[in-house]
Amino acid sequence: MGTVTITTDAGTLDLIPATPDELRAVAAGWPMGLVYSQAESEPNGLVFQVGKQEAYGIKLQPPDTDERTARALHFHNLALIAAALPFYLRHRHQGIMVPFAYYKEKSRRQFESGVAFFVSPHPASKSPSQSKADFLYDDELGDGASRMIFDMAGAVAEASKREGMALNTVIGIEVRPRLALGTLGTPFLVHGATIFAIQHPLSQDHPVWGFSVRAGFSKLPYASMVPAAVPGPPNVTHAWGDRVKILSRRLRETSPEEM
Repeated sequence: MGTVTITTDAGTLDLIPATPDELRAVAAGWPMGLVYSQAESEPNGLVFQVGKQEAYGIKLQPPDTDERTARALHFHNLALIAAALPFYLRHRHQGIMVPFAYYKEKSRRQFESGVAFFVSPHPASKSPSQSKADFLYDDELGDGASRMIFDMAGAVAEASKREGMALNTVIGIEVRPRLALGTLGTPFLVHGATIFAIQHPLSQDHPVWGFSVRAGFSKLPYASMVPAAVPGPPNVTHAWGDRVKILSRRLRETSPEEM
């Protein structure tokens, strides 16, 4: 696929195919890796499950609601994520951030529609602060994960003010595995200072692109991605926390000048 130009009410957005080097960098920076697409029509698979072990992230849980409201909130949350990206970039994190709008049916009449953040922190993102909040989830999600998550949540709050969009009520902040969140939607993956458009299948008419343009973006690298699961070798553990720690050690060894 060549460059795709999306026309929105706010202007145009060029989605430029991500380079092989950019994809290799994502694969190397994600604890469970990336399964590369074997055909142009197929997405890449950002691995969220190896064997029985899943990736873990943070969900900002809203109150339960009815189906119609939950669907409206899902699109609302996608728009807020798009609008939040420039605010998040100001913090200059070097790891990978994947912000999701999730949608989960809890019963025949109750639904949960919120946002969740999955991260692969770079050691340089570890906060120098002595505040306990800056390390709240680091034991489970890796050194620097808490700061990345709080900065993204803060970016969403700033975006809601700029866009005049209501910020959803949050009744809980919890660590959850990927499959506990139901259907995930994200048009973006952030790696360091690079924002990738990853929506699959690509919908040029989706309103999220207009929010991207209003946020100041006129072009983004594009690589379709979906959460993927791969089998694991027998008798080998693949716990998310262990993988994050192994990756963090590797990053420290390969880029000590940035620590």
